[in-house]
Amino acid sequence: MRKYHIVLTLISALLLSACTQSSAVREKEYKKVPCDVNRGIKSYYDIDVDYIKLSDDAIVSVFQTIDTVPQKVLVTDFVDLTSLNNFSRLGYVFSNSIKNSLIHKYNVNVIEAEVSKYFKISGNGLKILSRNVDNMRTQTFDVTRVVVGTYTYTDEEIVFFVKLINLESGIIEGSYAKKLPMTCEMMYLLSQR
Repeated sequence: MRKYHIVLTLISALLLSACTQSSAVREKEYKKVPCDVNRGIKSYYDIDVDYIKLSDDAIVSVFQTIDTVPQKVLVTDFVDLTSLNNFSRLGYVFSNSIKNSLIHKYNVNVIEAEVSKYFKISGNGLKILSRNVDNMRTQTFDVTRVVVGTYTYTDEEIVFFVKLINLESGIIEGSYAKKLPMTCEMMYLLSQR
């Protein structure tokens, strides 16, 4: 009976270590470190975030519920959920990581939108200007799917949301959410315009 418990413990440890290895977050320590990020010196978690791994995980998740991966996809910049604006470098980092994942993992053609009534490109990136999916339906880009990213944050954590929206039906076909501890690097990217 004791051998059985030892074997189960070893198997559990191996499974847990495999899960930890594949995570998009690698913890250096379980403590906070002081950071100066244009908002005064505050303490944030000392954790490395693998933005590419995070984006790969998001894309795999949003595509797992559809039968066929679309040939073309429009990708918006990640925007702050409160304002629906992208005034930080973090939104660009994530949207570009998502585009990279789409191209390299699924060989999808990523469409760069230039002008539309409900999509806007400015010095702050590509934005959807409406929460109403009916307003986003368009034949202008010859795409049926859009990947939309948003985030919200506090001094303690940040939450990312990625959705695959079918523009013809208005249905959210796939979604992904990830909560991460706030790091010095993320707060720096959030403070950079």
